[in-house]
This record gives sequence, C-alpha cells and structure tokens, in this order.
Amino acid sequence: MDQKVITKFKVATEDAIAELLYLTRTIALEKYAHLVNEEVMEDYIFRHYNDKQIIDEMNSFGNQWLVVYVEGQAAGYAFVTTQGKRPALLEDKKAVCIADFCILKEYLSGEAKQSLLNKCLAISKGYESLWLTEQIDSPLISFFEAHGLQTIAEQNNFIHPDIRMNYMIKEN
Repeated sequence: MDQKVITKFKVATEDAIAELLYLTRTIALEKYAHLVNEEVMEDYIFRHYNDKQIIDEMNSFGNQWLVVYVEGQAAGYAFVTTQGKRPALLEDKKAVCIADFCILKEYLSGEAKQSLLNKCLAISKGYESLWLTEQIDSPLISFFEAHGLQTIAEQNNFIHPDIRMNYMIKEN
C-alpha cells in the first residue's frame, strides 16, 4: 500500500520549532551517537539544535527548512542555505547548500527521502551548483549519486574529527 508522503516548507512557528527540535535531536543521535561519546553528541546538539539557533536560522534570509511527512507524521527534514563554508571548487559560483538532509531511520527505505530531495533539487534550480556534506559511510551516498551529486576529494570535519565527512556537488 502506498503511503501519503508530502514535503512542506516551514516557517518559525511554535509547532514547527518543536517539530524540528525533535527531528534534529533524534536524527543526530541515530546517525552519530555510535561514532562519538555521549558528551560530544550532547554538546553538538546543544550548540546547533536549540530553540534560539533554529529560530535564528529559520528567520535568516537565504535559509529554508523543509519537513517531510509520511501519513501525517514528521519523518525527516532538510535545511537549505546559501550561507556557510563551501567547497573551494564553488568559491566563485552562485551555489546553494543542503546543510542538513536527515530522515528518521524508520523511514529511510520509503519514499520520504525522494520527496525531500525532490524539493531540495527544485530549490537548487536557480543556482549554478548544489552541495552538501555527508558522512563518508552514509547509506544515503548512493542515493545522492543517483541524483547527480558527486563526491569530491575535499573533506569537511564540521561535526567532529572522528566523523569523516565528504562534500558532494551537483552542477546545474
């Protein structure tokens, strides 16, 4: 049976912030808790995924937050921005970044990731390039590659040096 999947843009409402705080924390723990100690994870979540940070990011020009729903349940989110450190290859290009692309583990095998990526790719159409940072051993690497994103040699240790991350780029 097909499930109803929809991706929506979010604005800074109390409900949206609460939903994003739940998703960001839960998915960060699902993805990285087995790679670094609990103290490192709690510090990362505290610094990057708190009420003030999310509100500031939601209200910042050039940022967009998306939430994908499966049967009305929040299943993941994406944070798309024109800000932040970009790969050297894109320094002089009009580019947009998928700063976060996260799906709860229970929804990874379904249509949620496709719906969310479709919306991100639609946003990127107005730019020369799209980039994201993804964990080197992420199960999403082949999914991103199938949609035209290519891994480049430059690495990014944004979260923690023990979590190896690569940039992935798509030229439009």
